[in-house]
Amino acid sequence: MQEAVLLSGKPQASVTDDQMTGRNVLLATDFSECSARALGYALAIASRYESRLYLFHCVDPTPYYLVEPAAVQTTCDDARRELERLASDLRREGRAKNVEVKVVVEAGDLAVVLPQAVEELNLGLIVVGTHGRTGWRKLVLGSVAEIFVDQVSCPVLCVGPSTHRTRIKEFGPNNILLASEASARSQLAKSYAFSLARRYHCRLTTVDVLENRSGQVVAKVSQLEWHERDGRHITLDSAPTNPPQLPTEIGTEGDLILQIADHTAADLIVLAVPETHRFTNRLLSTNSYRVVSGAACPVLTVHAR
Repeated sequence: MQEAVLLSGKPQASVTDDQMTGRNVLLATDFSECSARALGYALAIASRYESRLYLFHCVDPTPYYLVEPAAVQTTCDDARRELERLASDLRREGRAKNVEVKVVVEAGDLAVVLPQAVEELNLGLIVVGTHGRTGWRKLVLGSVAEIFVDQVSCPVLCVGPSTHRTRIKEFGPNNILLASEASARSQLAKSYAFSLARRYHCRLTTVDVLENRSGQVVAKVSQLEWHERDGRHITLDSAPTNPPQLPTEIGTEGDLILQIADHTAADLIVLAVPETHRFTNRLLSTNSYRVVSGAACPVLTVHAR
């Protein structure tokens, strides 16, 4: 177990124009219950930003190599019909308000197809549900969410199995947590977090894991809050806060981030993913993946590279 030492301090606030403006949203679906839960978040965000929403499914051709060649195309056609039916239902039920819904089905290696889709579809955000598998289940079935986080240049909103805070679907975030591991320093992640805090006039808590050595996790915690005064000017009030009262022993950086997220009732975590993060070992789980799997709210991952 590792001891957690929390320091208070002021983060450097640097706010840019909203990164999502004029960009499209993609929902990656495998037709599971996890993807169905993620759909609500994708619809809400696309509607709020008046973005086009792509319903995306990728068919891995590997299992079909020993079957007749037409099997891959048949599977793609079946998936496309299923997504077209879903898109039609969303329009009929009025769930796709102000959202143009398109369907994209591709066959190939997901790690190759994804970066191409980001560029060709002008994506500002990918939304994906994750099963949160660990141990042997992850070894056998894998984690698509980690492949998304590793391979794309745009942020990925992960909806994990523990997610039950749904405020951002209807109202936008009220409490945002910006978290960085010791090996992740992402100016882009800060830009997204501060931009969202300004857009929704909400509280922003930052936790910056400074180091992890000798069994001790050292982190700096600060809070900022946006206030709108006279209807025209938005000011940022910031002050060091008392560190959250946490247990003296924390398992990992991921555990620390999850504890602070619970303490601050975060309804969105913006997580800076280390540049070295790679989906290379299906049995082991990174801190980023543990946060995504264990968070009570969606996690917006932004790669440090």
